[in-house]
Amino acid sequence: MTASINRKRFFISSNLWILIPLILLSVIGIVTLLSTRVLPEGGFGDLSIVYKQIFALVIGWTAYILLSKIDISYFKYWQILLSIFIITIILLLIPLIFGPSINGVRRWIVIGEFQLQPSEIAKLAVILITAGIFSIKDKFNEWILFGISLVSAFIIFLLVYLEPGGSMSILIFSTWFVVSFLALKNPLRNTLLLVIIGSISLGILLPSITGNNYFYLLALLGVIITTFSIYSRKISKIFIIVSVLISIILGLGASVLWRVVLKDYQKDRIVAFFNPEETASNIGFNVNQSKIAIGSGQIFGKGFGNGTQSKREFIPEHETDFIFASFAEEFGLVGSLFLISLYGVIIISCFLTGINAGGEKLYSLISIGVGIQILLVVFVNIGTNLGAIPATGIPLPLMSSGGTVTILTLASLGLVQNINHQYLKNTKNRSKQIIDTYEIS
Repeated sequence: MTASINRKRFFISSNLWILIPLILLSVIGIVTLLSTRVLPEGGFGDLSIVYKQIFALVIGWTAYILLSKIDISYFKYWQILLSIFIITIILLLIPLIFGPSINGVRRWIVIGEFQLQPSEIAKLAVILITAGIFSIKDKFNEWILFGISLVSAFIIFLLVYLEPGGSMSILIFSTWFVVSFLALKNPLRNTLLLVIIGSISLGILLPSITGNNYFYLLALLGVIITTFSIYSRKISKIFIIVSVLISIILGLGASVLWRVVLKDYQKDRIVAFFNPEETASNIGFNVNQSKIAIGSGQIFGKGFGNGTQSKREFIPEHETDFIFASFAEEFGLVGSLFLISLYGVIIISCFLTGINAGGEKLYSLISIGVGIQILLVVFVNIGTNLGAIPATGIPLPLMSSGGTVTILTLASLGLVQNINHQYLKNTKNRSKQIIDTYEIS
C-alpha cells in the first residue's frame, strides 16, 4: 500500500513533459538497437549490446528517481563543488595515465565488461560547478566568479581534449560558456560583446581553414558593431576594448591551433564538412552513407529490421554515432520527426523549469544548463548524420549504445525533475501563505 502511494506521489510531483518522453525514448532506443541486430537472413545476432543497454537504463532510471528526491541545495556549498571538481579531475586522469588505448584514444575506465567514460561525467560536473559558483553571486563580484568558473571549466576541457576528445571538449566548454553567459547581468551588453567576439574571431579563423577570404567580412562586421558600441552610454568602453582583444587572441590562437595542434584526422573531418565532394572517397564516406540511409527511409521507412545500410555494414558505428541514420532508414521521416519532437519537448521543459525557478539562481542554471547540453548533443549528432556539420563522435542520448551517456542523461534530468518538484512545493507554500494572510486579515 505504501509503495503504491509513493509511486502515485512520484508521478504527481513529476513533470510529465519530461517523464513521458524519457520513457518513450528509452523504449525506442532499445527497439532501434534490437533492429540493428536483425540478421539479413532473419533472426537476431549477438544481443549482448542490447542487454548492456537495458542494464544501463535500469541504473540510469534508478539514478533519475534518487536524484529527483535529494536536497540539491547542497550544491551551493564550496566544499561540495570542490569535491565534485576533484573527483571529476581524478576520473579524467585515470584513463589518460592507466587506461587502455581503444581506437587510438584513452577515454574509458574499463571495469570488467563495463566501460566508464569520465568525459560524460564531466559534462554534468561542469554544469553543477558553474551553477554552484554563480549561486553565490550576492557575496562576490560576478567577474570574480566568472574567472573561477572559467579556470575550473578550462582544466576539465583540457583533460578531455587530451584523450583526445576534441568534439566532447568543445561541447563541454560551450555548455559552460552559455550557462556563464546567462548567469551574468546586463543581457544586452553580453549579447553585443558575444557578437563582437564571435564575428571577429571567426573572421580571423575561417579563412585559415577554408582559404576563402570572404570570411574576413565577418571581422569587418565585428569592427562595425564595435564602432557603434563605443558610442553607447549603456556599455562600458573597457568591456568593448577587452572584448576586441579577446576576439583577436581567440582568432589568432585558433588559427595556430588549426595549423600546429590539431591532428590530421581532426582537420580532415572539418575539411570534409566544407568540401564534402572532394573527400567522398575517404573522410566523407561515413556521412554519405548515413545520408543515403536516411534518404532511403523516405516517408514511413522500411520497417523494423529491414534497414539495408546498417545490416550490410555500409553505415559504420550504426549502433552509436550513426544510430539516427539506422532509425531513420527503418522508420522514415514520420518516425524521425516524432523522435526529434520528443527531444524538443524535454529541452523546452528544461528551459521552462529553469525560467520558473528564476528566483533561485542554482536551480535555474542547472535546469537551463541541462537543457542546453541536451540541445547541443542532439543538434550535433543529428547534424552529423545529416551531413550538416563536421563528423563527430557525440552519441545520441538514450538512442546510441553507451552505458555512461545513458546513465548520466537520466541522472541530469532527474535533477531537473527535482527542481520542478521544488518549484511546485514553493508555489504551494506561497499560495498557502497568501491564503492564510487573507483569512487572518
